[in-house]
Amino acid sequence: MFQGLRDFLDHLDRRGLLAHIKKEVNTKYEIAAGIRKASDTNGPALLFEKVAGYPGWKVAAGIFATRRLVAEAFELPEREVVQRYLEREDQRIPPVLVKDSPAKEVVWTGKDIDLYKLPIVTHSELDCGPYITIGIQVGKHPDTGIRNVSIHRLLLLDRDKLSCWAPPDHHLGRMILQAEDSGKGLPIATAIGVDPLTAIASQSKVPMGVDEFDVAGGFHGAPVELVRCETIDVEVPAHCEIIIEAVTIPGERCADGPFAEYPGTYSETKSAPVMRVTAITMRRDAIYQTGLTGFPLTENHTMIEPANAAAAFKEVRRLCPEVKAVNITPGGTSRHHCVVSIRKRHEDEGRNVATALLAANLGIKLAIVVDEDIDVFNPTEVEWAVNTRMQPDRDLIIIPRMMSSTLDPSAPRSRSTAKWGIDATKPLDGGIFYDRVRIPGEDSVDFI
Repeated sequence: MFQGLRDFLDHLDRRGLLAHIKKEVNTKYEIAAGIRKASDTNGPALLFEKVAGYPGWKVAAGIFATRRLVAEAFELPEREVVQRYLEREDQRIPPVLVKDSPAKEVVWTGKDIDLYKLPIVTHSELDCGPYITIGIQVGKHPDTGIRNVSIHRLLLLDRDKLSCWAPPDHHLGRMILQAEDSGKGLPIATAIGVDPLTAIASQSKVPMGVDEFDVAGGFHGAPVELVRCETIDVEVPAHCEIIIEAVTIPGERCADGPFAEYPGTYSETKSAPVMRVTAITMRRDAIYQTGLTGFPLTENHTMIEPANAAAAFKEVRRLCPEVKAVNITPGGTSRHHCVVSIRKRHEDEGRNVATALLAANLGIKLAIVVDEDIDVFNPTEVEWAVNTRMQPDRDLIIIPRMMSSTLDPSAPRSRSTAKWGIDATKPLDGGIFYDRVRIPGEDSVDFI
């Protein structure tokens, strides 16, 4: 497995999956445009080696631009990622603390702190400013001291100030508010340029109180090495590129947004907590990393897709032990549309599975249930099942109003949406009339 971002970049390079960009590029839109193109063409990750206004800096971008690149992080074929995720998510291995880190070679404190010296990227046309998008935030619960590891966007406000859009119902958002209840700020470290499995583990759907570094250890099959911060009581991955140490300012908020969100639409301006930076440390030749959020499919979707698919798989398995596969689809922004294949044993089992997925707190807006002979990753096969195995007046489930974590511009109000399910499984007594036509030998033809 990969110890840090550099190991992963070297791996991608050897596999022909890293493009070295020698042309000088601008942090405003141009780097993000490269990620957009890489995502849309199933292209490589990008390493920008010359950034206008930032001599000496390199920017790694689009590291998770495609599903294939996420699969490379696990060193697996794409279709085996979710199964590996399911196998390893609960095989947690606690991290270990080490004394030294290459990310401490340069230390800025006091008047030396200057976020403007980092090549922070402006991504989309209507974004209100430059954002740090793929640093992992590490904070400790004010009461228990247990770490939370997550990714939230940080808007550049000043040389030593950042916003932190962590919604109040997210773990980090709750921790910020709980610290404020006692009149205190929450120390938060942002590690930029961590190894790929730790970044993916930060998106896991574990309960509050579970340290995501433990999950990352399970993915690695070995403990993640952490190092203490310089000015706050927080630990971060020792082999990262850059560490930004900060503390939220109790009660201080700023306007954050518009911002291009994962549904492929813009969010409105929101009120976000403000953090004051207390230190910035980094490698002498640090590589800055940025990631894209926006129209699917891109990094914000591919990174969270394994976690969402694993959570949906577990939910279905509670009701139907013979669940075969789950696909959280790209068009549903890797969150809101789910296709599940099952071995059906009861006539209404498909309806139960669809309804359970809609009711679970997973953000699923559309659940389609198909039989085990349908490839959930093949949209033609799924559409064929809907066409030949369901009738809208019999097999369509519509729930007018449910709580949901979706960012959906069509929703009547925030975090509330209608949901629907489709039972596209064939009747148990359907006979040959629901079977797909097959030709003997079609899979073994060797003359074309």
